Amino acid sequence: MVIRYASAVLTLSGALALILGLFLWTGTALTLVSMHMLLGFLAVGSLWVVGIGQLLSRNGSWVIAIGALLVGACTVVLGLYHSSLMVGESHWVIQGIHLLFGVLTIGLGHMGAARFRKNVVG
Repeated sequence: MVIRYASAVLTLSGALALILGLFLWTGTALTLVSMHMLLGFLAVGSLWVVGIGQLLSRNGSWVIAIGALLVGACTVVLGLYHSSLMVGESHWVIQGIHLLFGVLTIGLGHMGAARFRKNVVG
């Protein structure tokens, strides 16, 4: 049941963080950076719950579990230090990498949750 809730939180917070991040990228919602960060932390926390669930599950995948922990850590580090990396004309590269890790966070979390549901039901 915890994995199901984590998956729902991941879906909601991840989608909202992506939408808000795109607004931030275009410069239309610059006052909502802290909301974007909170949503990102919720998404990564949910990913870590799914990863730990994979780690503790009898039929869990170690690859998904370790991947979830690493992708989550990279997403948080990129998010926290993103404004000071490659400042200037090339900053879009860091923004693109941060976006990629955000999408990986959501995708990997849902992959782990689906695998958990499959192993529990089937």
